[in-house]
Amino acid sequence: MDGRTSEARHDFALVTTYLPIVGLTLRASMLICIIFWCLYTVRLPFSAVLMVSCSLVYVDGLLLGTQHFDRACGHLCLCALAVLTQQHELPCSDSRAIVQLIVDLLWSVFASAEVVSQTTLMRTHLPLHVKLGLGCIFASAHVIFTCAALSFLETLLRGTLYYVLCSLVVLCKPLSHVDRRVDSALHLCAPVLFVHLYPLVASVLVIVCTHARLIYVNTCMHAGARTQLKSPLTPSPVTPQKEIEHPDLFLQLQAAKRAHGMV
Repeated sequence: MDGRTSEARHDFALVTTYLPIVGLTLRASMLICIIFWCLYTVRLPFSAVLMVSCSLVYVDGLLLGTQHFDRACGHLCLCALAVLTQQHELPCSDSRAIVQLIVDLLWSVFASAEVVSQTTLMRTHLPLHVKLGLGCIFASAHVIFTCAALSFLETLLRGTLYYVLCSLVVLCKPLSHVDRRVDSALHLCAPVLFVHLYPLVASVLVIVCTHARLIYVNTCMHAGARTQLKSPLTPSPVTPQKEIEHPDLFLQLQAAKRAHGMV
């Protein structure tokens, strides 16, 4: 993936900001539909479905390789990989299911901790390639121990959610003031395509809440800065002279002074 990316802030109020996200999500949905159609309607051999999927992913990446959101989300590669590796039902024992759940929980906790690290002042000292390696290990372990195949509707919802969350991470990247690589969105949101339902819900809540807080804090900071720039310099108020108490007594004193030639 290309590490070159624009650090310009995105305008959340513009409709054009979300058009690439909608296009990427629609293409991913079409890819999922084609894979399921080849697997369960036409019933092509798995090797043929794999070849069709790789060809579609390659052509899509070749034609839209310059799109910023596509690069950050890994194009359609991770989506196709998640679909193809989770369509085999196997006999599942209790121990196998427990191991899978533990792997999914660890993967979700690891990704959530990284999300918190990149949106707050907390910092982790692990290099990026170590984090990516751990993510690959968790993904491989999940596929090894998984038993059930994902349904079409669940796969479609997971794919849509993955690209929406990836886009949220990319849009909020300039707000975090962290040296975050382009592919961070990929490994932060990858568990959404794989993990069990409960870790999935936890990961989604962490990503949404932390980035919503990031947007809110930056909005408040910029609103305060604009208010200070627009407000004119107001001079310090002049303290009015103290009113003279007992005006009659004061007038009598002035008259007495004039009578004695003191004024």
